[in-house]
Parts: sequence; C-alpha cells; structure tokens
Amino acid sequence: MSLFQTAEVACPECGEKIAFNVNYSINADRRPDFREAILKGTFQRKTCSNCSHSFRMDPQLTYLDTRRGQFILVMPNSEVADWDALEESATAIHTEMFGPTAADQAQAIGKKLKVRVCFGWAALREKLLCQELGIDDVDLELAKLAILATLGDSPLTDRSELRLGAMEGDELVLGWISTTNEMALETLRVPKQLLGDIAADPAAWKDARQQLTAGPYVDYQRLLVPAGAAAEA
Repeated sequence: MSLFQTAEVACPECGEKIAFNVNYSINADRRPDFREAILKGTFQRKTCSNCSHSFRMDPQLTYLDTRRGQFILVMPNSEVADWDALEESATAIHTEMFGPTAADQAQAIGKKLKVRVCFGWAALREKLLCQELGIDDVDLELAKLAILATLGDSPLTDRSELRLGAMEGDELVLGWISTTNEMALETLRVPKQLLGDIAADPAAWKDARQQLTAGPYVDYQRLLVPAGAAAEA
C-alpha cells in the first residue's frame, strides 16, 4: 500500500503555501507510475503558482518493489550524519513487515528483498536506476571511490554528491549534484568497464567492499561520514 497525507508547505522562494500529497510509503508493485516519476525526477515536485519556482518535498518514506527485490528507507539529505541509527530503523521496519512474526508468504518475500538506506531523491533515483540497468550498487559505489581517488580537485563538499545519471553506450554518466536543489554542478563520463574491472579484482577491493556492505547504507559517503557523527555534532 502507498500511504500519503496532505500537507501545506511554504515555497522556498517566496513563502507561498503549497498543498502537497506527501508520500510516506510507496508500493511500486501497485503504483508503477510512482517509480517512473521518481526516475524522471517529477515525484512530489510542484511549481509555485505565485512565483513559478519548482521544488520538491524532502523524502521521508519507505519504498517497496517486491518484483525487483527492493526495500529502501529514504530520508532527507540533512539526516545523512545519522545513517548508522537509520540503518537500524530500516532493518527493524523490514523485520516487522517480513520477519519471523510475519505471515509465511511475507517472510518468503522478505528474504528476496535487498534492504537499503539512502538520503535524498537523487540517491533513491540512483538505486532504482542501478536495478533498471543491471548495475550492482556496491560495484557502483566502489567505482565512485576509485574516481574520487584519481581526481585532484573535485566539487565534493557537504552540499554535493556524486550520483549516476544515465548509461549511454559504454559510458556511465555521473554528475555532481547539489543536495539542496538537485541541480547538476558538473558531469563526468567514465567507461562502464570500470565496473567490470572492480568485480574482476575482488582482492583489491575486499576491505572497501566489506565496509560498504556492513549495513544497508550502501553509499561511498558511508566511508566519509563516520558512524555516530550526528551524536557528536
């Protein structure tokens, strides 16, 4: 079931009150149009009638797609420092829905789901895009670490992130995305073969892979934002 409630949100540009149907739970099996809207970048986006500024509600929801094996807890970018606690929340929600106390059919479904935590719309879109393109999300995050290691100067800040945007031919199209407004700051293209090279050399990436897969927050920022950072702030 996809759950939502109506809320009034102030336009970040002019302050005009805009009515949103805020989604807190998405079932992509029943609402494939929601999945398509997320991939297109239009989900929970509105244009202010007063100033014509287009903006989105920050995500705070669970995303379920049993056919594609995805269960994702999605939170605002502003909460990334709390990723370790939110990993526990994602695991707890999955266990409640599909764990030992659930019906047998639900338990069978739950065993096939890949549990993930991500922050912001761009990160959620990336997880859906990886599934769509047949890209292992762990290999993608390792590729980002490889890219970061080779860049002498990059737009990486606490307000930008590196996200997959598309695959064109034999190239991955990635972009530095603003975490405040999803605007592309810079684009770079890398050979898709980088993913194959990483998968073919497990020894070289063993330690980083273990760190990335220690919990459902599978993202290169896991290695950059220490666990407990929110509590220390």
